[in-house]
Parts: sequence; C-alpha cells; structure tokens
Amino acid sequence: MIDFVRINYRDKSEFEPYIDNPDNFREVFKVLESNTGEVLYPYRTRLDKMDIVVTEKGGYVKNSLHKLYNYIHSREDKNHNDFEYSKLCETILHVSRIPDLTHTSLTNLEFGLNIRVDRPAEEILKKSVLMHNYKGYNHNRKFNGKGELKQFDHSNYVIKVYDKAKQYKLEYNVFRFEVKFTRRRDFNKVGVYNLDDLKSKDNLKELFKIYLMRFDEMLILDEISEDSIEQLDYQKLLKFVNPKYWEEDIKTMSGTTRMRHRNQFNVIIEKYGLDSTKKELRRLLVEKFDYLINH
Repeated sequence: MIDFVRINYRDKSEFEPYIDNPDNFREVFKVLESNTGEVLYPYRTRLDKMDIVVTEKGGYVKNSLHKLYNYIHSREDKNHNDFEYSKLCETILHVSRIPDLTHTSLTNLEFGLNIRVDRPAEEILKKSVLMHNYKGYNHNRKFNGKGELKQFDHSNYVIKVYDKAKQYKLEYNVFRFEVKFTRRRDFNKVGVYNLDDLKSKDNLKELFKIYLMRFDEMLILDEISEDSIEQLDYQKLLKFVNPKYWEEDIKTMSGTTRMRHRNQFNVIIEKYGLDSTKKELRRLLVEKFDYLINH
C-alpha cells in the first residue's frame, strides 16, 4: 500500500536540535567551509532507511516506509513483499520518535500494490500496457536488463508499472502498479495530511479509490491477432493503439469528435474481448488491497 513518503518541516525549532543531538544520531554529516571553518547547511543523517535533511529554513524526512519495515526486521532493502496495515502502523510508530514527524505535512506520497501474475510481468508490460489516459509512457526503463518499467508523468502525479520479480530476481511473477502523488492536494482532499492520517482505514480506502481510478484510466489490451479481427476493425485498432493518434493527429479536433473516436475504440475492445488482461489485473489489485487493509 503506502510506500515512499516525504514529510516537510517548515518549523525546525524542535526538529534540528533533535537531529543534531549525538545521543540520537551517531553520525550527522555537515558541510564545512574550509577557509572560515563555518558549518553550513544542509545537515544529513538517516534513521535506518529514512533520509533526514536539515536545511537553513526547514528540513525533511523521506523514503520508503515499506523498505524501512523490511530493513528493521530483516536488514533487507526490498519492497516486493506484502506491506499490511498492521506493519504500516508499526512503521509509523517507529519513526514517530522524530519530533512532530507524524503530525507534520506530507508533501509526497506513493501508493502501490504488488500482485502475483501467471506470466512474467515484463511480458505484460511489453505487449499489453500501452497508454494512460490516451497518452504514451514518458519513460521505458530497462535497468540494464534487470527490470522493465513504464512511467507516465502528469503534473500532479506519476504512474509507474513494472516487473517487480525481475527487479529482485524472484522465482515467481510479480506485477506492480503504483501512483505517486507529487502534490499534496490530491491526498489532502481525502483527509490525508500527515503520517498519522495514514493509520485511518477509511483514509486508506479513499486513497485506494483514487488509485483504482488511475488504473481504470490505463489502456491495457490483450495481444491483437489480425486473423481474429475483421479487417476494418483491425485497421482502426492499429490507429487507436498508437499514442501519436490521440496526442497529435486528433488533438486539435473538437471534444465531441475525440469522444466519438474513444467510443469507437471501446466498442472494438468490447466486441473482441480485448480487456481480459486488464480485468484480471484489476481483480487481483482489489483482492490484494482487501487483504492488506484487513491484516
């Protein structure tokens, strides 16, 4: 569920003294101006896997709560396993030793789920994950053959879809879909302002609704076989699955015209049942969230 977070301090009156106290952190890295001997900002340290930075005007704490939990319990840097509600609450409690951290404003938040699938997620990504909201991906990272990721950038959120099994060399197939909120307004409007708000199951359910809405906006199609589709429909499909068609070719057309083309596309998808992969992934995401929120 909850993974990466960033918490920003505007008031560092309690935050900085706590971080700069050697009883709390054995190592705090600072910048020393060699000529004057003046110590400059930023100050940097870590609480296990969490990065902690004190700046001249404030400070922040950031990283993956999921990885933090795994590091605390097994000293492993991973987030491919399940991160249940009880573990989330335990992790929030762990970081609450930092003054006011759980009541300080969240500015970034990542919501993601790992699901086991019956074939390599890399195959699904390459053949089926095509667009989000009729826009092509902005990045397709290969990680030197160690992973496969498609990323869709938007002004206030980022969507990442990737092969978690290949990333961690797992013996089973894991597909990950995640939404990173890069502006707080989208999660503020469902009642999430700080880490403590993430202990509310109702808030997590509201976040999941947004998450699922973003997934529903994805274009994920089964493999298209020319032999099983009428030629006229096949030619339309070739046009419709090309992001350039939506982003450039009909961009200047009226909203009514663009909607008519979308409806034609949806009719073809339904006519030939090309959305079975997407329906199965959605079912697994809902099933996984239901499990995590209740454990």
